[in-house]
Amino acid sequence: MIRSFGILCILIVLLLAACSPERNLARQYVKSHTGNGIMIIPLNELFKDNLSLRYDTAIKYNPDQLDSMAWTQSVFIRQMSDSVFLTFFTNSLINELGKEGYEVYVDGGSDIFLSLPDPKWMIQIAQLQINEGHQYNYYEVYSEESGESYTDSLRINGISLGSWFEVSRANTGTKQVLFLEGYIQDEIKRGIDFDLLAGTIGLQQNRSAIEMKDIYNMANQLGKKHAELLYDYFINDYILDHLPAGIVNRKYFSYDQKSKSLKKGQKERFDVVK
Repeated sequence: MIRSFGILCILIVLLLAACSPERNLARQYVKSHTGNGIMIIPLNELFKDNLSLRYDTAIKYNPDQLDSMAWTQSVFIRQMSDSVFLTFFTNSLINELGKEGYEVYVDGGSDIFLSLPDPKWMIQIAQLQINEGHQYNYYEVYSEESGESYTDSLRINGISLGSWFEVSRANTGTKQVLFLEGYIQDEIKRGIDFDLLAGTIGLQQNRSAIEMKDIYNMANQLGKKHAELLYDYFINDYILDHLPAGIVNRKYFSYDQKSKSLKKGQKERFDVVK
């Protein structure tokens, strides 16, 4: 009987340890955050840079000339519509935050927003930076005539988006700058190339190139991802604000919208800019 009681005590201790104060607070936030206000201050300009610019270093160009060459040499930037990209990104961000239970406003609704009870958040999209670049994928191939090997390459184009969000609670003077980067690039598909007549076997590499529709889809997907990571940010801010005195928070929680469950130690999160 005593031995059974001891085992029961151990089980109770283990169960209590599993329900940490941080996890309990995260659960509280998930249940209670619905209806909290968020003000989105959108961005009207998309910053763009072509990192693959090539020019004669012996010639001294002025900034306007360099900008002109970067635009001319770009694959995607010169085709990109700032308004379309920003619309996809911002609408996706707002819609996803709405799905997660927040009351979302933009500049025009500021009076209504400020009348809402606390806590409420202000999120300014401070900067969105598009960078275009490329790299080369080198691989070895064999000549059908001589059978000797030589090096060939495929150019891999890529587009990245860096974002800076200024996040603060309304009616406070403190803010944090959150940074996130996402990217897409051409996909390389490898296969075996059989030449029955020559009796040779070689490695074949094909490039599935990104198109403008993929870049606009990236804007849509990254808007959604920012909303998901903002939700995690709010959860962990709530934990820090409500932890009992003397307890140091060492855990970061994220919420999986699909499984409706909390996860600990999620690596995917914003970088806080000091």
